[in-house]
Amino acid sequence: MNLPNKLTIARMIAIPFFIACFFLPEHVLFRICGAEIQLKYVIAGAIFILAYITDTLDGRIARKYDLVTDFGKLMDPIADKLLTAACMIMLIGRGLMSVCDFLMPIFTVIVIAREFLISGMRLVAASRGTVMAAGTLGKIKTTLQSIALPMVLIAGPFFRAINVPVDFIFMLASVVMTIWSGLDYMIANKQIFSVK
Repeated sequence: MNLPNKLTIARMIAIPFFIACFFLPEHVLFRICGAEIQLKYVIAGAIFILAYITDTLDGRIARKYDLVTDFGKLMDPIADKLLTAACMIMLIGRGLMSVCDFLMPIFTVIVIAREFLISGMRLVAASRGTVMAAGTLGKIKTTLQSIALPMVLIAGPFFRAINVPVDFIFMLASVVMTIWSGLDYMIANKQIFSVK
């Protein structure tokens, strides 16, 4: 098994550890501007960031050294979607987002629904011998999610304390881009919906 695939597997293995962080005891790592920063969320955020770095690395290594495999093509996007979905689901009801935390379940449904829809389209395309490549908007969406989610985890309470909802702005932007990229993808590949 080559290095990119090992990184993909490592990212998937990290997901249960990421989830386990949410069940660690409450322990305040430090206080800043009246906000309590919990150790377990800092650890979870660090795991998320490291996992995203492996996502960036495995793709670059695979392309640079011609190590692209069918396994990687299948498992890399699955690992990404599992990590994002796990993070958003675990954030529901935690009260970590600086403002409008009640929107997290809605954001989560939108993101997961989009991924199911696009994955379904790719399966149909593959059955017809067509490859649907990821678009630029989808990459922007992924980048925004990779910034917004650890920001909510680690710094949400801080942004709430100073009344500057930077985390919410990034989260909202990522959800807007999730919708936009999904619609763009569907329109660009509308032939998939034709009956055959």
